[in-house]
Parts: sequence; C-alpha cells; structure tokens
Amino acid sequence: MNLNNQIELELYFADHFDTILFPVLAEIYLEQNDLRRARKVCDIGLKHHSNDSAGLFVLAQVEQSEGNLKEAEKILEQLSLHDRSHFAAIEMLCEIQTVLGRAQNRLLKSWKHVLRLDPNHKTAKDFVKKVSGKDEDKPSKTYTKTPSPVKPKPEVSKDFVKESPTPIAPFSEVSDPLKVSSRLATFTLVSVLKNQGLFSQALEVLDALEEKGESLESISLERETIQTLIDRSKKD
Repeated sequence: MNLNNQIELELYFADHFDTILFPVLAEIYLEQNDLRRARKVCDIGLKHHSNDSAGLFVLAQVEQSEGNLKEAEKILEQLSLHDRSHFAAIEMLCEIQTVLGRAQNRLLKSWKHVLRLDPNHKTAKDFVKKVSGKDEDKPSKTYTKTPSPVKPKPEVSKDFVKESPTPIAPFSEVSDPLKVSSRLATFTLVSVLKNQGLFSQALEVLDALEEKGESLESISLERETIQTLIDRSKKD
C-alpha cells in the first residue's frame, strides 16, 4: 500500500479501524487543515492503540490548532510518559506550558528535558540560563571557585543578583541568532520567546513566519508589541 496515497489509506482505514497506520491518515487531514477528520481518525485509532505516540502527537496538534491548549497539554503529558524521547512532542509541550504560564519550576524541568534531548537547543538554553542563572553546560564553575576567602563572597553574589532579576538581563542575553527552522516557526513560539523576554529571537521567528507567507497583519501586530516591550525594558 502506498502510504502517500490518501484514497488507498482511507479505503484501508475504513476496513481496518484497528490499524497502527491511523496517524498517517490523520496527519494528511491535519496538513489539509481538515481538523474534524483528523480528530475522528485519531479518536478511532487511539481506542485501539491508546498510547500510540504518533497518534497522540497528531491529536495534540489538532487541539492546539483549535485553541484548546490545556487539552493539548494533557495529551502531550500522556505521550511523554510513554515516550520520553519524542522530541517534537516535548518541545511542543514546553511551548504550550510557557504560553499557559505554568509554574517556573515545572517549566524549568520541561525545558531541561528538551536540553537533554538536544544540548544545542537555543531556546531551551536561554530559558534555563535565564531562570537558573547559569548555563547547563557550565554547571557551577563561576560561583564555586571564588569562595575561598570569606570577604569576596558577598561581592560575587551581588554581581550575580545584578545580572538576573530585572527584565533588562534577558534582553541583553539574546544577541546570538536563534536560527529557527521554518518548520518550527510558529506564533506559539513567538509567544514563548516574548513571555521569557527573549525579544530579539521572537523578532527572528516573525521574520521566518513572514518568509512562510503567514498573516502580515498578525506579524506586524506582534512586532509592534515586542518593540514596545523592548523600549519598556530599556527604560527599567
């Protein structure tokens, strides 16, 4: 059977609701923005294969496309329990949790998971650095070597405190380009970066979205919002 042939897949699925191939058909519908059919295929397929990673991932994307972020989050959490190495799902879970404003410790744990799967993931590295105050690949070198004399200790901690808490720090940390692939460039990712104060990177993702032909009006609005946040962070 030709897995790229929609008609063949539809005919096969109609006779074999228990087929493990259901995510392939569901993804075709998702790419066509036929969310109703994509959901229906996932619902049927997941009744027979409840923990199928590919099926759960397509269903989570359907929920996200319909704006049901909490439902998408639940599905992705279920997926990650059974498949800890599904990178796209873990990355999407991080984005959704960030947009939903989940607790910082929970977000840190999720983004660290992304970093374990991809140590060079720029967004994860920036988030972990911003929240924990250090690079994951440079554990605690800078802060544990100086405390031999008693007096320099407070100065080190003061310098560290100066660098992290204000909104200016994340803004100054994002000079390196994000280089987001067009596949990962989404308005959700823009929200993630914007919410974490990673404004330069958010603007880069907007450039990628413009190249993909996304709504210029939405892109323009996001650019204006980010520019306002940048101006505000410079004043603070």
